[in-house]
Amino acid sequence: MQKKVLSEIALYSGKVIMPKHYDIERSKIKADILTSQLENKTISSNPFDYGFFDYKIEHSRPLDMLHTYIREQHLLHHKRNLLPVLNFGNILQHGEQSFSRRCLDETMYRESPDFVMIYGVDVYPDSANIVIEYDDNRRVNATWHIPINNNEYVMFPTTQRFFITGNTSHSTNVFLLTTFEYV
Repeated sequence: MQKKVLSEIALYSGKVIMPKHYDIERSKIKADILTSQLENKTISSNPFDYGFFDYKIEHSRPLDMLHTYIREQHLLHHKRNLLPVLNFGNILQHGEQSFSRRCLDETMYRESPDFVMIYGVDVYPDSANIVIEYDDNRRVNATWHIPINNNEYVMFPTTQRFFITGNTSHSTNVFLLTTFEYV
């Protein structure tokens, strides 16, 4: 009997472990996201669009360090080169959760990014999960729950619906989302 895998849903996750003296300055990424919120710099100006609650962030050294780490790890372990496409932040107060969504333009699949990464910038310990929705042949609407904390990431195809669960802490949780295409 032969087996050929025609498709798979790959999920990558882990903790960002940098060499000594090169830690990612998460406080700078958080400040950029919060500043963007204060200045209403959102991906979309339409309040009915998911991007209305996605806060644009500009290029910075800590962001570049994070992207370099993710790209190098992915190339080393999975032999794929990733290029960052779009960066934005989400801020969740006590009890708030994100929308269930895809980071994909369903009218332009070919031009859409391949992966989305969610990174815990400032997340109260054990207060949030990433929920990825998927179909397993006839078993539709399955979910996979992944806890996310500070300096941890989850990356998966942009074709998958996902959301960040309600913030169970009384602190503000801040997340960075980056879309990547592979080359």
